[in-house]
Amino acid sequence: MKMRKILSIVLILMFVVGLLTGCNKSDSQTQGQNQETKKVIGVLLCDFSDQFQVYMKKGMEEAAKELGDEFQVIFYDAKYDANEQLRQAENLITQKVDAIVLMAVDREAAKPMVQAIHDAGIPLISVNRMLANQELAVSYVGSDDIQAGEIQMKALAEALGGKGNIVILHGSYGHEPEIRRQQGYMNILKDYPDIKIVAENTGDWYRDKGMKVMENWLRSGLQIDAVAAHNDEMAIGAALAIEDAGLLGKIKVAGIDATPEAIDFLKKGKLTYTVFQDAKGQGRTAIEVAAKAAKGEKVEKEYIIPFELVTPDKADEYLQRYQ
Repeated sequence: MKMRKILSIVLILMFVVGLLTGCNKSDSQTQGQNQETKKVIGVLLCDFSDQFQVYMKKGMEEAAKELGDEFQVIFYDAKYDANEQLRQAENLITQKVDAIVLMAVDREAAKPMVQAIHDAGIPLISVNRMLANQELAVSYVGSDDIQAGEIQMKALAEALGGKGNIVILHGSYGHEPEIRRQQGYMNILKDYPDIKIVAENTGDWYRDKGMKVMENWLRSGLQIDAVAAHNDEMAIGAALAIEDAGLLGKIKVAGIDATPEAIDFLKKGKLTYTVFQDAKGQGRTAIEVAAKAAKGEKVEKEYIIPFELVTPDKADEYLQRYQ
C-alpha cells in the first residue's frame, strides 16, 4: 500500500511538472512569436553629443513611443566616424531589421553602405542630410541646406548694410550640410560685391573648435565685421571668443539650427541671428516614414521642412517650440 501511495504521489508530481513545463514552453513560444512579429527600425546618427541631434533623437523617441509595441527602435552613435557608422550599418543588415534611418557622417564615404542596405532589401530613409546616392533610399526627411545658407547670409548682408568683412566657420569639409550651406552663402554673396570673405576655416561642427578658430582670427588682427557659422555650436564658440576679447556687440555672429542655447544667446545679444531647423520635427517624421516603409506602405520621396530666420524679437516664440 505504501509503495502504491508513493507511486501515486510521484505520478501526480510528474503531471504537475509536465503542466508547468508545458506552460513555460508555451510562454517561451509566445515571446518568440512576439519578437518575430515586432518590427525593428535601426537609426544611425552622426553624434549623440551634437545639440541639434539631441533634439532630433528626442523627436524620434517620441514618435517611437507613439508606435507602441508593434515597433522597436534602436539607436547607434557613430561619433562622427564614417568607418564606425559602416560597422553599425553592417550590424543592422545582419539583424535583418525592417527599416533603417540614416544621418550619414560623410555622404561620399556612405555610398557603399547605402548600396549594401539597398541590396539587402531594407527600406532606407535618409534624415537631415541627402545621400550622394539618394536614389537608393526610399525617402529623404529634412530641410534644404542651401536655403539655410541663403537665409542666414541674406540677413547678415542686410545687417552689414551691404558691405564689410566676414569670416566663415565651416562644418566638417565634405559633409553634405557644409557643402550646401556654403553654396547658399555664395548664392547671396554674388549680389553683394562689397562684402569680402577675409578668412575661412572649419570648426568641424563643434563649439570648442569654433571658439579656437575665432580666437586665432582675433589674435591675427583681422578686421572682422561678421561671422557666418554653418551651425549654432560653432557660432556659440565664436561668440564666446568675441566676448572674451571684449568685442561683444562689435562683431555680428549668425548660426544655423536655433537650438535652445543658441536662442538664449540671441536673447542676450551674443548672437545676431540664427536659422531655425526643426530638429524634433525631422526626427519625428523620419520615424513615422520608416514605420510606413517597414509595413510596405507607400511613402513620398521627400519630406521637406522649411528653415526660418530667427531674430531676437522672436526668440521666445521659437523657444516655445521645444516645450
